[in-house]
Amino acid sequence: MMLVSVRWATPVMAKFGNGAVRQFDCVHDALDCLQHEWPSPRGKRHEKAVEVLSAALARLVPVEDARKAFVSACVECGILVPQQGKKLRKVRKLRQVLGRDPVAGAAGCKVSG
Repeated sequence: MMLVSVRWATPVMAKFGNGAVRQFDCVHDALDCLQHEWPSPRGKRHEKAVEVLSAALARLVPVEDARKAFVSACVECGILVPQQGKKLRKVRKLRQVLGRDPVAGAAGCKVSG
């Protein structure tokens, strides 16, 4: 079976513990990262993102829902790299809600209960 890569409109940038910044612009790459490269510990948003991205590959949920779930997992883990403009305002709001900078925890997930 050939796996079709489902792309989203706006890429997601994530910065990992080794300092590498990666761009994710399709469901397949994001799901592969979630399943094989994700820092520990893995939280509830990570689990939900795996479910939603898998469903998006099966064309059961919209691609943008998959993107939102992946972004949420990145925020939970502290690896989301803010983007310019409107999206930057959303990340700033998430920082306020979480009480920390989502990029600062890039060395590993800092999930609070």
